[in-house]
Order: sequence, then structure tokens, then C-alpha cells
Amino acid sequence: MKENESVAGAATRIAVRKLRRITEDRHKRAGGVCAGVAYWLGAPVWLIRGLWVFASVFGGFGGGLYVALWICMPKWEETPADYDSVTEN
Repeated sequence: MKENESVAGAATRIAVRKLRRITEDRHKRAGGVCAGVAYWLGAPVWLIRGLWVFASVFGGFGGGLYVALWICMPKWEETPADYDSVTEN
């Protein structure tokens, strides 16, 4: 029973996070897209940035996708309080 509760709790926490750009200078490098995606997925920012570079260099679609998300993704008014703990900063 306890396993099911933790899975349900994790699903609830993920569902609460919104996909938005991080705009605070100490967290973003360019447009805040990778930082926002990392927060949304609950993954380390360095991993998302590395995958993005890999997709840009070897797949050819990373740069275009980044620009599209930068234009379309809404931004956080302020960085979420749990950002550092979620993205392992």
C-alpha cells in the first residue's frame, strides 16, 4: 500500500509543476527554456542542457525547438520556491 501512495504522491507533484521558462538570472543561461524544462521534468539542469546540445549538434532539431519554446513558453513571474531541490542545484 505504501508503494502505491508514493507513486500517487509523485504523480500529484509532477502534475502541479507547470512548463514555464525560468527568468531569474542565477538559474538561466540563455532564454531559461532548459531550466524550465528541467524543473517541469524534475531533472538536473545540466542533464537537460547536455541533451539539448546533443540534439542540436547530432539531431539538428535542438536549436529550432529551443527558439520555438522560447517564443511560446510562458515565463514564471518568480522562480518557484522548490526549484533548487527539484533540479538538484
